[in-house]
Amino acid sequence: MTTIDAAFAHARAGSHEAFAVWMGGVELPIRLSLRRFAQAVDVEAVMQETLLRMWLLSQERAHDLSRENASLRFAIGVARNIARSEARRWGREKLLPPDDFPEAVVNPEPLSDQGLRRAIQECLARVAARPREALRGRMDFGGLMPDRDIAQSLRMTLNTFLQNIVRARKQVAACLERKGISLEEALS
Repeated sequence: MTTIDAAFAHARAGSHEAFAVWMGGVELPIRLSLRRFAQAVDVEAVMQETLLRMWLLSQERAHDLSRENASLRFAIGVARNIARSEARRWGREKLLPPDDFPEAVVNPEPLSDQGLRRAIQECLARVAARPREALRGRMDFGGLMPDRDIAQSLRMTLNTFLQNIVRARKQVAACLERKGISLEEALS
């Protein structure tokens, strides 16, 4: 059981201090998951609403968030859903990133870049489930969270996580090659 899990479990028993510890542990990952929505919504308002909903959820007995990092994953999902709802409410849907491509650039791109992006999205969708999950975890949190923490949140050992990253990259590269896109051309 991680520190986040233990804090959320104590918060479920009514401990305000434990919920404060939980908030301190999950605030950065939640904020990072919302960076894609920064053009469309007030991220601070979404954070506040997410934390409020998580407190209310912690006081209910109907939901079981006892699995490893379940409360963090649930909170990230809540935050993203709130962000999407807020963007729709304010008529800013066009600023939302595509759901199927993490960290997508919202600004218009030249046609050749759009074609490359579409090819990459298609190739990512064809990657096996666990390697794709590892790669998306790295894309969402890489550089901001240690690989060990990302792996733990995905319920993988560090070695398995790193192997899945390598597998995912190879699968994407092979898919792009089949589409006639060489990595040298794509990176230039």
